[in-house]
Amino acid sequence: MKSEQLAALFGRTFTPSLAGLLFSIIPVALLWPHLPHALLLGWLGIRGLIVAIRCLSAARFQHQRQSLQDPAQTESWQRRYYGLLALDALSWGAVGVGFHIEGLPELNGILLATLVGVMAIGLFSLSNSFKANLLFSSLTLAPLVLHQLSLGTQTGALISLGLMSFFALALSEARKMEARNTELLRHRFANAWVAEQRQLALLSAEHSSTSKSRFVAVMSHEIRTPLNGILGMTQLLERSELDLQQREQISIMRRSGQHLLALVNDILDLARIESGKLAVDTGPVNLGETVNDVCQLLSQTAQDKGLDFELILSPALPPYALGDASRIKQVLHNLIGNAIKFTDKGLIRVEVGSTLDMRAGKLLRFAVQDSGEGIPADQLERVFAPFEQAQDLRRNAGPRRQDGTGLGLTISRELARAMGGDLRCSSVPGQGSLFEFTLPLQSCPQPALAAGQAAAPPETAVGDKPMRGTRQLPQLSGRVLLVDDSAVNVLVASSMLQHCGLQVDQAENGIEALERLEVQAYNLVLMDCQMPRMNGFEATRRWRAHERSHGLGHVPIVALTASAVNGDRERCIQAGMDDYLVKPFEMDDLLAVVQGHIRLSEQG
Repeated sequence: MKSEQLAALFGRTFTPSLAGLLFSIIPVALLWPHLPHALLLGWLGIRGLIVAIRCLSAARFQHQRQSLQDPAQTESWQRRYYGLLALDALSWGAVGVGFHIEGLPELNGILLATLVGVMAIGLFSLSNSFKANLLFSSLTLAPLVLHQLSLGTQTGALISLGLMSFFALALSEARKMEARNTELLRHRFANAWVAEQRQLALLSAEHSSTSKSRFVAVMSHEIRTPLNGILGMTQLLERSELDLQQREQISIMRRSGQHLLALVNDILDLARIESGKLAVDTGPVNLGETVNDVCQLLSQTAQDKGLDFELILSPALPPYALGDASRIKQVLHNLIGNAIKFTDKGLIRVEVGSTLDMRAGKLLRFAVQDSGEGIPADQLERVFAPFEQAQDLRRNAGPRRQDGTGLGLTISRELARAMGGDLRCSSVPGQGSLFEFTLPLQSCPQPALAAGQAAAPPETAVGDKPMRGTRQLPQLSGRVLLVDDSAVNVLVASSMLQHCGLQVDQAENGIEALERLEVQAYNLVLMDCQMPRMNGFEATRRWRAHERSHGLGHVPIVALTASAVNGDRERCIQAGMDDYLVKPFEMDDLLAVVQGHIRLSEQG
């Protein structure tokens, strides 16, 4: 506080001091014919010297202010300021004594007015310090008051009384101004402290969010790696000769692994939502195919539970619309899965159509209706809160029998809003619930089909889907380089590839991969991204540079990574990779990617 007050005093030195120097010309000009010129010029020179010293001192203080950490230094500057202020005031006080001329009341009156004006200037320029005002005013007026009293005249006494009254009034006002300035300074410090605390809190929150996102990303990577081994091996076992009991055991293992993977994905999505990094990839979406994919996956679950499952697709829907197919499937999967989970008997109905909103325009509407227990009206919004279990909110809820994190609806609503839509819920206790998921409806033309791919009409009814493990594997030929430092991942991927007739070579890091690529031709490279010695990004960049410098053909490189955070796909593409597959992957997805790139390499 003291340092700020001193800085304010020094900061207001220049203008009042220069104005005071101009005022000094008035008595010199008026008294030039009546007093010795040497006296007047000497006084004016002293005034100029004092003003120059004060201004230089103020400039030096401003220059050194940031380095003043020691209170003793502040005290020293304060003494210097008050000493120079006292000299300035005494130089004015000398006018009231040394420049008084008998018999010229007009001139004396002008000198008196000059001193009062100087004091008034000081009153405002020194407003943040009562002590400085008291010092300057008393040393300026005291000599004049004493001189007038020493004259022993009635006029002198009246002038002295008037000056002292003005002095008292000025000091009273100075006290008030100091109090106001001090209060403003306190408010400024308080606001600065609040702003600093907010900034610290913001930095702390950003650091916490970054740390949490990093932790979630690392944990996601570390969990996905063993999950890739579990789910990969169960897929391979499903394709082997098993009896009924063994197939059931493998199915339990697979469902458990998929459930754990779903939990990891939910936590990762929640972290993206909280950090504002939830990504939406907009493109043409085949509406009928997208909805049927989800319904075919879940309809059997509903039927196994004794529920009727009904899908209604409006014939007025365009075949294709702009959206994010994977995110739409994710939301529908959550909504339909919840409906099946909380319905013991009756019907699950899925309707897809369009609706018109007065503000948003034409909307794509997905409605999932169940005949379950329903949710009380005062609990409808709570179902969208993180970690809330719908089982706990339903009427007459018994002991908890449902699993899950309570994140599905939270993530679904945020996904809907990220895509420009919304997710709402209505319910009648005892009759069921209705979840409505809306998106802006923007029809688009059918995307160009890949060469040799036939156009298939969109399905409009739920049908049977081939069981996993019964599909015929494609028979491929070629040599694949598998680069991964995890023995489990290598075993899973190489087994899947060898089932299709591919030859597989292995490398544990980027350096080994580059050595193998230089001596052996490969149809495809499957590259892990995080490896010791040299990661997959650097290895890919170096091989692409080697291809360009030696005029070699392009070898397809596909990333196989357990990292699923935003920006990973883009980072892979920028490094020179051709595709990206996240662990744990489905065998069908891996083989589809491999088959596509091997065909392209053979054509090239």
